[in-house]
Amino acid sequence: MAVFKTFIYRHWQDWADLMLGLAVLISPWLLGFADVPAPMWNAVIVGAAITILSAVAIAHLEPWEEWLNIALGLWLIVASWLLDYGAAHKAVACHVGLGLLITFLAASELWEESQESEKAAAAANEVGRRITPDLT
Repeated sequence: MAVFKTFIYRHWQDWADLMLGLAVLISPWLLGFADVPAPMWNAVIVGAAITILSAVAIAHLEPWEEWLNIALGLWLIVASWLLDYGAAHKAVACHVGLGLLITFLAASELWEESQESEKAAAAANEVGRRITPDLT
């Protein structure tokens, strides 16, 4: 049971990104912009991609998954203007807000992983110093 709790806690950003990806995916119907093709298709494609990447990251953590989520989050932010959402103001607000959250969560997980790697390297270095005799 402790392993499961560690797994859930360690990957909480992936679970949050999974939920946010689903929110992006269904946002055209929840917020009423399903009749505007550009934001609707962008939401479906990007939302599905974020959901799938987050599910893969939950099962098998690799840094490239987080980097792709960062790229997709940034795409959501800028797509509102690049794809010209026009009068779909709810789509703009939704995609910019969710894009910021997705980008932040993926970046925070990368940062946490780098901190854990640094701690592990420092601990291994310390163990190496204790084992190796001082020859000076």
